[in-house]
Amino acid sequence: MRHTKTAKTMILLLCAALLTGCGTNGKERETTSQENAADTSPDGKEETTGSDSENAAPLADTSSTEQSVNLDDLLNTAVLRGSVSDFQDGSFQVVPDQDDGQLLMSAAPGMEDDMESTKVSYGEDCVFQTAHIESATGTVTLEAASASDVKKSTNVYVYGTVQENGEIHATKVLILRFQY
Repeated sequence: MRHTKTAKTMILLLCAALLTGCGTNGKERETTSQENAADTSPDGKEETTGSDSENAAPLADTSSTEQSVNLDDLLNTAVLRGSVSDFQDGSFQVVPDQDDGQLLMSAAPGMEDDMESTKVSYGEDCVFQTAHIESATGTVTLEAASASDVKKSTNVYVYGTVQENGEIHATKVLILRFQY
């Protein structure tokens, strides 16, 4: 009995020590909060202003099959990020991820239909790419893709312009694939 209590105590202390090491330090937290505040409007929604060239993601040369890019540049210039809930030819619905500065929440697979979504339309000039993200290093490799690669529950980053009705006209869509 005494050994089980000691073992439980040791396991709890070990878990607490491991979880403490997973947090961010104060400087990282402040920087992230300031960056997020700069990217959002007072009501908490992302907004875009200015010309299309200011809002567009760095477009990669699609003639090559793969290209490495900076992860921060891709994430900071997206107009919308989230999970695809429905798709048709020429458009799809995206359930936006919710980011409170410390935690990013996405729709659970299969639950997208019950959540509020944003319509994304695209034309033939829209660039589709798959972003292979190495989780350990943050290295991103872009690869050419097509609209047919967008499926339900696919994580996407959308670049383009927000229309007056709230719909987004995409100039570029990144399909995220994480490699662990």
